[in-house]
Amino acid sequence: MLAVYVIAVFLVVAGGGWLVFDLDLLPIGVHAPNPVVGARATRRPVTRVAQSVAKGPEDNLIAIPAYDIGERTFQPSPLPLSLPVACDPGVDCWIFNYVDVDPGTARADFACGQMSYDTHKGTDIALAHEGRLADEVAVLAAATGLVIGVRDGMVDANIRLAGRASVKDRECGNGVRLDHGGGWYTQYCHLKHNSVNVKTGDRVRNGDRIGSVGLSGLTEFPHLHLGVEKDGKVVDPFVGISGGERCQIGKAPLWRPEVLERLRYLSAVPYNIGFTDRIPDIMDIRSGKADNTVLSSKSSALVFWVEVAGLRPKDYLSVRLFGPDGVLLARKEETIERYQIRVWRAIGKKSKTGWPPGTYRGEVAIIRETATGPMEARRSARVDVF
Repeated sequence: MLAVYVIAVFLVVAGGGWLVFDLDLLPIGVHAPNPVVGARATRRPVTRVAQSVAKGPEDNLIAIPAYDIGERTFQPSPLPLSLPVACDPGVDCWIFNYVDVDPGTARADFACGQMSYDTHKGTDIALAHEGRLADEVAVLAAATGLVIGVRDGMVDANIRLAGRASVKDRECGNGVRLDHGGGWYTQYCHLKHNSVNVKTGDRVRNGDRIGSVGLSGLTEFPHLHLGVEKDGKVVDPFVGISGGERCQIGKAPLWRPEVLERLRYLSAVPYNIGFTDRIPDIMDIRSGKADNTVLSSKSSALVFWVEVAGLRPKDYLSVRLFGPDGVLLARKEETIERYQIRVWRAIGKKSKTGWPPGTYRGEVAIIRETATGPMEARRSARVDVF
């Protein structure tokens, strides 16, 4: 019998790299089947974390942001944007990639980290794994506007398996493009197959549901890519068009104040963890299959696996597995050598005689030295084996 509980999460601050591609513009005049005009999003509860179960405690989250916006006053946004995904940032969704602000061939995000890739033109808000696609996590219009482009009907498929040729000239996947007037446009990419519920010519309001987070187009993880343009130029919603100090939010960011508060810039985020009875394949982890393993006292092995986003050079990464009596069963420790947007690690132990009943605990920690002292990201989970 298996019961898994997420115990605690402590988050830190930022860096990373990814697939390189230019997103296509959605075709004008393409209609989605069975459109629903102006439907307000129903914010039904979604799975908060893949490892949570009904009996488990709620996640305890403590985030350490890269900046303090509590004391700052921002200029009014020229295009106030709401949260475009019906999720809880830092709990069941995360930003993996920001707009690339480096003018050359390198990559850089607005906070002087590397959570982007060369020429990336939007903000990627991601779910933990492909298993979350079944939750129909809503994609919402970030601002009121006119639908001028729609695509639907593309399958949800990891590009590592499907190949780039399968989405040539359709890299955005299923998506929606909105005209907000005054030269402002937003584009929503990688929506779920047959989830788009608006058509060209519809007017949508801020917060209207326009589809679900998916895995269509040129992507290898379920997420929404939100692109923002002004007069044909890419705009970073964290910076806006009025400039600002280097490595900081701009003077007039586009996000509404309450959204900006929720979209804190975080890195070294242990966003996906769990247990299984063998060293998992990375595709099993990212598809959500690794979460379905049933462990018992007769399992041949006990393995704790983790995925971490936003690691930087010199970060110290520690993954440990403990038995019911608190004895350390396995550990892996290393110093990270380069910026990495996502990494996964797994540790475990085999047994020929079975496992003593009780609670087993896995823990991942990342320690980062900063100018103001060390900071730590930590998350742990436990599994009851009977």
